[in-house]
Amino acid sequence: MSAVPAPRPTPQGKRGGGGSVAFSRGGKRALTTFFVAFLIFLYVPTVLLIVFSFNDSTVAAFPLAGLTLKWYRAAFSDHEIRAALMNSLKVASACGVIATVLGVMVSFPLARRKVWFRAGISALLLLPLVVPTVVLGVALLILFQRGFLHVPLGLGAVLIAHVIIALPFCVLLIMPRIASIDKRLEEAAYDLGASGFTTFRRVILPLIIPAILSAFLIAFVVSIDEVVVASFLTSDAVTYPIYLYSGLKFPEKTQTLIPIATVMIVLSFFLAFLAEGLRRVGERRVGIESKPGQ
Repeated sequence: MSAVPAPRPTPQGKRGGGGSVAFSRGGKRALTTFFVAFLIFLYVPTVLLIVFSFNDSTVAAFPLAGLTLKWYRAAFSDHEIRAALMNSLKVASACGVIATVLGVMVSFPLARRKVWFRAGISALLLLPLVVPTVVLGVALLILFQRGFLHVPLGLGAVLIAHVIIALPFCVLLIMPRIASIDKRLEEAAYDLGASGFTTFRRVILPLIIPAILSAFLIAFVVSIDEVVVASFLTSDAVTYPIYLYSGLKFPEKTQTLIPIATVMIVLSFFLAFLAEGLRRVGERRVGIESKPGQ
C-alpha cells in the first residue's frame, strides 16, 4: 500500500483548524491605524472637556490661562446645578433597580422555560435598542398626554422612559447568564424537594449576582446620560443632562457646567468598566460552578 501523505501544516496566521484569518503586514498596519484613529476621534473631545474643567478662564480654549479648581467649587455650590444632579441620581438609581428586577423576571422564563412566541417576545423587548430616541420620546409624550395612561410630565415620566430604554440592556446581560447554568442543578434541587422559588433563590440567584450587578450599573449609566427622551417628558424638575444642554446656550454658564459634566463622564467610565468586570466574573463563576464534577 502506498503511504498516505501527511497533511501539510497550516501556515501561522492563515485559516486553519483554529479559525484564524490571515492578514498581510500592510493590512495589520491599516487596521491598527484605523483603530487608533477611531479611539482618538472618540475620546479626544472627552479628554479636552476634562482639561478645560481646570482652565482658569471663562473661555474653554487654548492656550490655558492656568489651572484652578474654582469652577468645581462654583458648580457644586450652585443650587440649581446640585438640584439637577440630584434629580439625575434619583432617576438613575430607581431606573437601575426597576430595570434590573424586570430584567430578571423576564429573562428567567425566556431562558429556562418553554414560552410561546419566545422569538417575538425577545424582539419586542429589544425593540427600544433600534427605535430612534426622538421617535421614542415623541411616542411616549403622546401616550402620556393623549393616551389612556395620562401620566403627568416630570421625573416620573422620565423614569418610565428610562426603564424602557435600559430594560433591553439588562435582558441582554442577564438572560445569557441564566441560560448558561446547567439545568441539572435545578433538577437536583427539585429532586431534593425544593420548590421553584427556593430553587431560584438558592441555586440560580447566587450564580447570576455578578450579572445582576452589571445590569444595574449599565442601566444606571444609560439613565444618567440620557437627554433626548427626557427632553420631551421633563417639566420644571430637570435632570442634569437637560440642564447642561439648556445651559450651553449661555456662554457665561458654560465654564461652571463643564466640571459636573466631567464628573459624570468619569463616573460613567468607571461604572462601565466595573460592569464589564462583573460580567467577566459572572462568566467564570457560571462556567466553573454550573458544571458538576469539576
